Amino acid sequence: MSESATVPPEQTVEEAPRIPTRRLLAFEVGGSVFACDMESFREIVPTQRTTRLPGAPDTVCGLINLRGTIVTVIDGGIVLGKPPCAKTSGLILLADYFERLVGVGVDDVRDIHDVPIDQFANADAPDSIAEGIVTGVVEIEDKRVMVLDIKALVQQVIGQGR
Repeated sequence: MSESATVPPEQTVEEAPRIPTRRLLAFEVGGSVFACDMESFREIVPTQRTTRLPGAPDTVCGLINLRGTIVTVIDGGIVLGKPPCAKTSGLILLADYFERLVGVGVDDVRDIHDVPIDQFANADAPDSIAEGIVTGVVEIEDKRVMVLDIKALVQQVIGQGR
């Protein structure tokens, strides 16, 4: 006597099309939440004592010595039309700018979010933020968040002389 097992027919499960995402870092400046692409910066470091750069605009906090490398630090608050970032607390997002590092001071770093690209909307930047810095807007944790181009932000402040 032979026993045969009945195998149910294969069910085809249709997967919803995968929507590409952008990996964003959310951070706080002046009580507002902003975000930028994770690839925009190299590292996050604690705020350090800065050396004021004579003749520098208010948007530049000064210089820090980070492991033997001199880094110009931009005040994210002033650049984004918010109160200046705290000089003794907060964090610095380090970004590459040509062959050097530039830091952007922020009040706090929130979290990393994978946001589907179909959730991004165009946004007009407030008059307090220079053109080209805001690349869109997205909802993160039930808040409307402006997505920033960190390299454009750095270019607006540092690249004026180039």
